[in-house]
Amino acid sequence: MKKEMCVATLEGARLAAKYEVDRIETCIALEQGGLTPTEAMVKWIDETFDLEQHILIRQRAGGFVYNYDEVLVMRDQILSMKKLNVAGVVIGALTETKELDLSALENWKRAAGDLKLTFHRAFDEVKDWRVAMDQLIKLGFTRILTNGQSKNVKEGTATLYEMVLYAAGRIEIMAGGGLKSEDIPVMMENGLSAVHFSATVATKHSEGSKFSEELMLPSEIILSGMMK
Repeated sequence: MKKEMCVATLEGARLAAKYEVDRIETCIALEQGGLTPTEAMVKWIDETFDLEQHILIRQRAGGFVYNYDEVLVMRDQILSMKKLNVAGVVIGALTETKELDLSALENWKRAAGDLKLTFHRAFDEVKDWRVAMDQLIKLGFTRILTNGQSKNVKEGTATLYEMVLYAAGRIEIMAGGGLKSEDIPVMMENGLSAVHFSATVATKHSEGSKFSEELMLPSEIILSGMMK
């Protein structure tokens, strides 16, 4: 089973390399659901470690319905990342009616060229996942990240199994969203070939400042359990 780690910090990248994670999704600001990382961060990870990087393209938090200007900005982010040594991009866009925004996705696909395409957990909000899956296959996506349209992968296990059966090898279904180490054997039993996790814990951070923040920081204890 392939194991993908969501890496939002430089320390996260170090741990992913130490535990030989199969691939990473590089982003920042996990506290906001993940946003596009800087080119400098992506370049540093590439030059420092031997990791298969897939880059999250999401220029703002607050859902997955984007206007014209936002679509163009994210297209340009893809073009910038394409110049670096990355394996793929992680994207997703929806309409107000919870269908795939095919116009945005086609725009981004043209920008991505030969990069592998992952559709992120916006998939868990689509109205009809079968229709959406067929559309993503037609667009040439490599994989879908989903928790089975549930609160977490454990609750979505039955739907994840249905998704694997419906995909029938046409696209990879990757389970992610509230994944715990004890869920991995269950995912394998249900035909999943890949899982996604952040291996983070919510941590208060202030360092003497009057501003206190809660950050999602990587935990080596959690990661070691995921990689057993």
